[in-house]
Amino acid sequence: MENLSFNKDKYVFASLPSMLLIGDSAENNRNKQIALFLDELNMYNVLLKDLVNFSINENDRNRALNIAYYITENDDLLEIMIQKKDLPISKLNKLTKIKREYIEKCRDYIIAYYIILTNSNYRLIQDYFRIKLREDNTIMSISNKKQDSYKGVVIEALNKSAYIVTSKGEFIKIKTNSKASVGELCEGKQKKTIRNYRIHISILLFILILIGSGIIIEYRRTQSMVVIQTTSSIKISINKFNKVIYAYSPTDKGKELVASVNMLNKDIDEAIAETFEYALNNQMLELNKEVPTLSKKTLITINGQALEYGLLTKTNKFISENNIPIVINNAGNQQKLPQYSTQDEENKTKK
Repeated sequence: MENLSFNKDKYVFASLPSMLLIGDSAENNRNKQIALFLDELNMYNVLLKDLVNFSINENDRNRALNIAYYITENDDLLEIMIQKKDLPISKLNKLTKIKREYIEKCRDYIIAYYIILTNSNYRLIQDYFRIKLREDNTIMSISNKKQDSYKGVVIEALNKSAYIVTSKGEFIKIKTNSKASVGELCEGKQKKTIRNYRIHISILLFILILIGSGIIIEYRRTQSMVVIQTTSSIKISINKFNKVIYAYSPTDKGKELVASVNMLNKDIDEAIAETFEYALNNQMLELNKEVPTLSKKTLITINGQALEYGLLTKTNKFISENNIPIVINNAGNQQKLPQYSTQDEENKTKK
């Protein structure tokens, strides 16, 4: 068939008040129609919460309405919708000359309007919509002023809140004094949803990203370099938090030590203690077990920011228990570790 021309401004949601049948029978019928409508929405992978949380403005609703009408008038598009249960975005883009991004943005609303317009089972919902030709001079312009309250048919009832559809094609969550009934006409103030906090969330995420980026930069910045002179030189970079951010050795045996200890992100005290443990177990320390005083002292050099005195408690414990002599050059100052005492360790355990 010949493709129909698309008129993006043919129909509009009018602001005229909509008439609605009242009474138990009418509400029960609307309840059944709404249940069928929600089931059909799910078949198209459209969630009611998405329609509410990611609503579109008046102009976009009118554009979505015209796209929905265009689908109902085009046999090819209708067939695709029925078979694939999805919006033929590429074909619509070609036929309507509307950008893909815009169609994708309005996708859920186009599908919702299409479902309502094409199914005679939704007559009571159709009748509630106020749709007119734009050329109709009786159409009142819809005010851009923020509304204090919204009126519409309840499509899902919650505890003191409800999802409604208005005569202008809006899907809104409103506050209610008590639990409403599906199918009844209900009015109330809009209940805050994700959409209402998008700007706040965006600002918060931006701040968190800035803080996170700052922390990452600080974490990766080298504040001190620790060099341990075993039979291989072990070089360890640490940040301001005394965490290891890089470890390296120029020798094969030293590289094996670095890989085995896996000191990345460990506390520097733990990293040095484990380095000495590996070095001791793999003959990388020049020790004289028969005459300990003849053992060669292992030099630990700290370049950059000096390490806080008393920081290396685990290291102190290990070298003291294994009689490993060391010399510490802490940013130009020669230091000794605090005198290690098993009594101090026992007192810590008791605490």
